[in-house]
Amino acid sequence: MKKNSFIHTSDKIGSIDKALTILEILASEPYAFAITEIVSKTGFNRTTIYRTLQILLNREYVHYDKERDKYQIGHATYHAGMIYLHNNSYQDKVMEILVEISELTKESVGMAVREGDKIMSLLEVELHQPMKFNDFPGKYFPPNKGSYGKCIMAYQSEQTIDRILDGQVFEKTCYNTLTTKEELKKEYAKIREQGYVTSIDELYVDVVGTGIPIFDRTGQVNAVVAVAFFREEGWAEKLERFTKLLLSYQDKIEKCMP
Repeated sequence: MKKNSFIHTSDKIGSIDKALTILEILASEPYAFAITEIVSKTGFNRTTIYRTLQILLNREYVHYDKERDKYQIGHATYHAGMIYLHNNSYQDKVMEILVEISELTKESVGMAVREGDKIMSLLEVELHQPMKFNDFPGKYFPPNKGSYGKCIMAYQSEQTIDRILDGQVFEKTCYNTLTTKEELKKEYAKIREQGYVTSIDELYVDVVGTGIPIFDRTGQVNAVVAVAFFREEGWAEKLERFTKLLLSYQDKIEKCMP
């Protein structure tokens, strides 16, 4: 029998947890990290990280970029993510609708969903824009700014909202970024009252967005569809027009949801 062929249960769980922590880091901006950067972010010792990365490399969940001496998400992780998308069979129908909306608006259109306590982009369409937002499926969005995060959070229970917001510190990254729990709860109430969300100079300067909640068959909101565009002359009229357009598609999209 090979040495260490049996690992204590707690040690095995710890190793899995460390591997997942490293994958979560690699799946965050800037999406490529040196070992020293992973050590800094995790607090794990260098030997543990190196050993874990070698396992992930061998299984192709991680890719090593020799020129930059950095580690990135590998194609096996991408494959697992695509299986997730495949299992959500409604996505093809919704994507057809998003493309239709994109053709009408000539702007970026997307859908985000709630997965646990995280808000994740699921579908993105950027067909006509000379300047891209570069949002992509799998990207996480915060609960305090932008159409995606604010809209989904607005329709969660008070207990869920409190649990997610409590203890978080939000940085003011733009003119209108909301940073306090009180501001956010007031904004969430406004979104529920009007039935849609707007975002102006919250995520980025001169970026405007509008979105609508998508109710599933149980009456829960765990998805949002939004349009985003760069501010230019006539942006206020465009924002109002796009909001009305999204609302006109709300029922059609909701009929696709599980």
